[in-house]
Amino acid sequence: MSSLVPAACSGAASTAHSATGGKPGVLRPGRAWKGVAGSGGTAPAQSDVPLGTLVPDERFTGGFSAAPGQWVHGEGIRITALGLPPQPADSSEINYFKEAVFYLEGNTVTVTEWSVNQTPVRLYDGRMVPQGSIGFSVEIGAGEGAVTAGDAILYCYLRGEHGLERRIELPLVINVDRSLDAERPTRFVDPIAGDDGAAGTKSAPWKTIGRGLCDRGVGDGGLLILARPGRYVEDRNSLPGTRRIENVRAIEVKPAEGLRADQVMVTRTHRYLPDARWIINARRVHFHAVTIDLSKIPRIMGARTTQVGFFGCQLLDRGRMYGDKDATGRSMGLNISNGDPRQWDIFPIFPYAGMGFYLLETLFDAAATIGPRLFRNVTAKLTTDSLQGGSGYDDVVIDGYDAVIGEPASLRLHLPATLTVDTVARDGQGNTVITVRDMGGMAALKKEWDLQVRVESGAAAGGKPRALVLSDPPARRIVVEGSMAAPLKPGDEIMCYRIWHVDFMQQGGVVRPGQRGMHNLTIFRYRAEGPTAQLFLTQGWVALQPGTVITATGTAFRVSSAAGQNEILPDDLLQLQGGPQSGEYRIVKSFDMASGSGVLLDPFSADQANVPIARSKAVTDFVMALSILRKTGSTPEMGQFQHGHRNFLLAQNSFLSQPLCLSFRNKFPGHGHRNHVQLFNLCSRIDSDTGELPRWGLRIEHAHVLRGSVRGKFGRARDAQLQFGQEERYQPFSGQLRMGRKPLIPFDSFGNPVDAESPVGAVAR
Repeated sequence: MSSLVPAACSGAASTAHSATGGKPGVLRPGRAWKGVAGSGGTAPAQSDVPLGTLVPDERFTGGFSAAPGQWVHGEGIRITALGLPPQPADSSEINYFKEAVFYLEGNTVTVTEWSVNQTPVRLYDGRMVPQGSIGFSVEIGAGEGAVTAGDAILYCYLRGEHGLERRIELPLVINVDRSLDAERPTRFVDPIAGDDGAAGTKSAPWKTIGRGLCDRGVGDGGLLILARPGRYVEDRNSLPGTRRIENVRAIEVKPAEGLRADQVMVTRTHRYLPDARWIINARRVHFHAVTIDLSKIPRIMGARTTQVGFFGCQLLDRGRMYGDKDATGRSMGLNISNGDPRQWDIFPIFPYAGMGFYLLETLFDAAATIGPRLFRNVTAKLTTDSLQGGSGYDDVVIDGYDAVIGEPASLRLHLPATLTVDTVARDGQGNTVITVRDMGGMAALKKEWDLQVRVESGAAAGGKPRALVLSDPPARRIVVEGSMAAPLKPGDEIMCYRIWHVDFMQQGGVVRPGQRGMHNLTIFRYRAEGPTAQLFLTQGWVALQPGTVITATGTAFRVSSAAGQNEILPDDLLQLQGGPQSGEYRIVKSFDMASGSGVLLDPFSADQANVPIARSKAVTDFVMALSILRKTGSTPEMGQFQHGHRNFLLAQNSFLSQPLCLSFRNKFPGHGHRNHVQLFNLCSRIDSDTGELPRWGLRIEHAHVLRGSVRGKFGRARDAQLQFGQEERYQPFSGQLRMGRKPLIPFDSFGNPVDAESPVGAVAR
């Protein structure tokens, strides 16, 4: 990461005071630091003020504007702490930010005012704009003692007005005086003159990057220099005689001095190689200023402990967003689930599950993202889901993600590009029944809200897609919602597909109990715009053994099953499937597999005796601030808070939709959204799909709700159409609820100052 210029503040100044007399604003490791993480002294414990936090077992960590293990080269590296202070659970008072205390190996700096990082970042259209990173920042300087380089841990305490604070931490490699350079292994890669059997020196470089990222490569904490502009072809995932390297310090991969990211491309000869994955054989790798060709490298993988960072890079696949096109130029969509796997389309899913990925100041163009651990200052021109799939999200920080999609990508439900109509009829419900000549491997399906059918040829071509009600492969029958019988004729072509949405946070691919849950998520300055853009918080989970029942007395419980032993983990959610309290869920505090017994965080509303139980879903400790989700489509999808969510704080966001972008989904009695707080948000609608509101501490204050119902203290609802002025900036109408008192965060999504007279949500483009 390059050195950042000092933050400029719009109407606010960043002041810092060193407890040890260091330069104001610069945090230096203390004299006791020995170059080993933790040697400078023990950081203070997080405070425990008895005002009450979101929940008694709160574990929210927040995050930093840097990647774990990041090398800090040169003084002036500015690191921002991201997150929000804890909010009182049983009080109407808001715990506004007061100060942040940074602690680095024996020294402390207290930052008492806000700062905005104005270092430019490249948007998807090539424009450079200020980052506007919100938070408390410090610069890292050389240590005060003899040791000025080594491994260190940076702590930050985000403290509110009421004294509540949360602690976050980040391991770093401090090399501000470049004293580590002399002992750092350095090797070179040259795709033209190189040889993987060579020594890797400047005069005898390697041919591939993969040669340097293994046990016989550049080594722990090494520097791998890409010697010339051009294509670095990575067709092989392993070389004879090499193994994975479990490096502690990150290996940095950088182009030679003077080369730009667009001059150095990491690619392969073909996306359909026998193995479509590029496997990283090192534990921690940081790429700087390179281009990754996702048209040829659709999947990047590593072991579960792998952490890969991209700093100032370009990740591009501009040609495959909506799948291949036929001879007439129409999109055929993508097929990834029908037929032999060798027939599936491979489209850019970046990254693949099981790894930690960090994207900083990176252009991300035309790809889907699965399972990343951290995004920061990422711009995306054409992406599908911002975060989708994967095996769980822990300690995610998103700061500055911009996702824009013109239309939903189509996941084709059959092997051929289209299906040919044989006959057309009507059923008794007014739907259209289509018989096709060949189902093309299409599976049996029933109506789901994202299954669509569109006509590709004939008189009805180009019309609005219709919902797919039913597919019956043995009868070669497809039922489409509504009447299409008149214009649709035999010989016409149709496509059946599933919409690939801009839905934030849908988790899939969960196969083990330890993969459940989304935990410790901080979202700042996220913007998604598209036909289906919405906050859609759902996740997969792993079923308990068949026939599992629970017996509970107070918070003590026992589960049993004739089918086998259950694995239950802390933070699991158990949901009653029978009895008078059916639908209630409770959070697991602890569990002993040997005895099948455990302790719940809270008791059920009544004791249970051999009642059927299932594992529920858990999305915990979620903060979203200064973000805009704008849905431009007219379809009735809902951005949902599904069941099992707790510790939610939405502050100063805008959820704009046609018609729905954010709603509660509440199907079961006792379902609830535990400790959900909404502050200063602009919502086009916030509602539930049953009469029961979420329980367990839902609080909505100073939030402006359009076309909805009153929800919570100070909430107001007005029946109004959204108005947009120049550059599609939101125009508040007469009588709009003002924030009243100072906002929780004094800057909007783009670094502009916000005060009590600013429109709720600070909507801007």
